Amino acid sequence: MNNMKKSINEEFARFFENPSRESLRELLKNNRGEFPNCDFKEKWPDLDKIARHLLGMGNSGGGCIILGVAEENNQLYPKGLDTTQDKSNIINGVYKYIPQNLLDKIEILDFSYNDSEYPTLIGKNFQVVLVEFDPEHLPFIAIAQGNNIKINAIYTRRGPSTVKVNYEELQGIINRRIETGYSSQHEMDLETHIQQLKILYRQIDEFNNPFRNLADVLSSFQKGGMQYKYFIDNMIEKKKKIIEIELDVDNLT
Repeated sequence: MNNMKKSINEEFARFFENPSRESLRELLKNNRGEFPNCDFKEKWPDLDKIARHLLGMGNSGGGCIILGVAEENNQLYPKGLDTTQDKSNIINGVYKYIPQNLLDKIEILDFSYNDSEYPTLIGKNFQVVLVEFDPEHLPFIAIAQGNNIKINAIYTRRGPSTVKVNYEELQGIINRRIETGYSSQHEMDLETHIQQLKILYRQIDEFNNPFRNLADVLSSFQKGGMQYKYFIDNMIEKKKKIIEIELDVDNLT
């Protein structure tokens, strides 16, 4: 059993590294079931469901979805697709659900078998969605709501299923991002916002300083000091909201 699993994983790795008619043929010929990096579908599901799987694979080391494979008697059967989908329609359909960084790592390939040493494949068409692993931009988060996907959710592959992450899985995803040492413009913007917030708070601290002399306080009121304080208070609240968005607090809880 372990040797069979090892063989399947090796065949998947060969296909993933060099997707071709030959490597797909070997994967379909010898495969006995789904596993974390590879999902098989008989036909194209709803696009929001495809997007969910793409997010799960993007957060789990990459992978692929192979379209045209049915499950019969608890075994996978390369049935082929009745009709293939236009690649641009698929990309445009999942675009609303997944971030651009992940979309850039997706490729859709067509495979047709007019002849094959594996007779089961002859005359059949398959499509494959490849998801390249991109740890520098983890985690990938759903950016829209659908029937099969939740906005702000983080998905992963758990065995052959795509599910919402638990705490341990989320920590693993974040650690993989940290290990890359990658610092994005998003993170630099966050640091700038925090520095600006500190400056605003210092303005309020100076205004509320109990050791200011009475003459300074009276002068502040005469020059519209309270209006200035209200302005700074308003700016602080706006800046805090921006920082909350940058941190994506809701997405990581």
